Amino acid sequence: MSALSRPPGPASSIVTPRQVPGVEDRLAVAGLPALPRLAWLEIDVDALEANLRTIRSVLAPGVRIAAVVKADGYGHGLEVASRAFVKAGAALLCVAAFDEALAIRAAGIAAPTLVLFQPPVSCLEAAWESAIEIAVAHPARLDELVASWRGLGVAERGGRLGVHLEIDTGLTRAGFVPERAGEAARRLHATPGIDLAGLWTHLASAPDRAVTDEQVARFRTAQAAIAAAGVPLPPRHLAASGAIFAASAPHLEMIRPGLSLYGVLPVGFQAASVVAGAAAALRPAMSLKARAIRIESVPPGQAVGYGGRWRAERPSIVATLPVGYGDGFSYSPTGRGTALVRGRRAPLVGSVAMDALSVDITDMPGVTPDDEFVLLGAQGDDRIDAVELARLRTTIPYEVVVAMARRIPRVYDSAAATLGLRTLGGETLRAEGRDT
Repeated sequence: MSALSRPPGPASSIVTPRQVPGVEDRLAVAGLPALPRLAWLEIDVDALEANLRTIRSVLAPGVRIAAVVKADGYGHGLEVASRAFVKAGAALLCVAAFDEALAIRAAGIAAPTLVLFQPPVSCLEAAWESAIEIAVAHPARLDELVASWRGLGVAERGGRLGVHLEIDTGLTRAGFVPERAGEAARRLHATPGIDLAGLWTHLASAPDRAVTDEQVARFRTAQAAIAAAGVPLPPRHLAASGAIFAASAPHLEMIRPGLSLYGVLPVGFQAASVVAGAAAALRPAMSLKARAIRIESVPPGQAVGYGGRWRAERPSIVATLPVGYGDGFSYSPTGRGTALVRGRRAPLVGSVAMDALSVDITDMPGVTPDDEFVLLGAQGDDRIDAVELARLRTTIPYEVVVAMARRIPRVYDSAAATLGLRTLGGETLRAEGRDT
């Protein structure tokens, strides 16, 4: 049965307004600013921490966790996600862009941080000053890196730069071919002030054991080339979320989880039996909620939304929510999907606009502007998760969470209290959210 045709839940699952303190009440109690709009994301900071500890539970002692917090912490908030993962035991934070690493430092987070995509050489001095590690993935970029680093002259003053050597084992996106790894490692090792801090690769299809075995074999070829060059082998990392929960690749000295830290696994993913319990324990940390800006009766035949692609077939009641594709809630010309309200599903109707969408609540009498609608997350006994939205949109769960626009306020919660609020006007975090 599809989500659209699912019947209303039992009476016991009905959630009425104000059964629990509303977001406005929680913000007021925490001494935080009020929401600037009637749509917001709630980020469960406890879930972030718990997910990292869950992943830790499947690792051998001594294996470190490099938590991936790129793309604004997968849409959850860079600073809050970074603090949560470090608090829970992450040894390293990984980002894709150099300014993401600078933002981590600007937030006062001193944890080791790696930029996975090599930044321009103009960033080297700032990388050294901020103790930010970088990756190198191509011979020409290695030449630039070594020449620019020598030109800075900071090694003579004791300056050091951590560099992770990326190996292309089959993703064919970036990295040195394994046979050239020894030469690259030797150059880095011989350059004063540069520390070969890591050796890594990225798996192309982690659940596919045959493909992954081939990539692991090529990674070992790179290791052998480095050993033959007389360079000590640095810490290695290749397993990310897919390999961790498919149990398809060795963990080595460090793993690099991303999506699973946020409580999500890919569409159709089947966890290996040895880690199935841990996979089931992951908790989605993001919810998208809104209150209606209008609830209105609509006569039969009346069109709703741009293009008039949906018309009421009966006397209907339609709620307008101030959320749209400008917020990262994907465009749809036909209102595919549902919203949860009072613990039951109501269909989206009409086209999703930049700033609004419509929900048919005809079969849910009594809904008022005080009710919270859930577009992503749980309410009552039901849940709309990122995998469901990804299937509806023919995309992947990564995009569902990462696409959430910066303009949607983030409310950061824990079981103990509401910890902070981020809006376009800035981020306000209580002391409990800044203990890193």
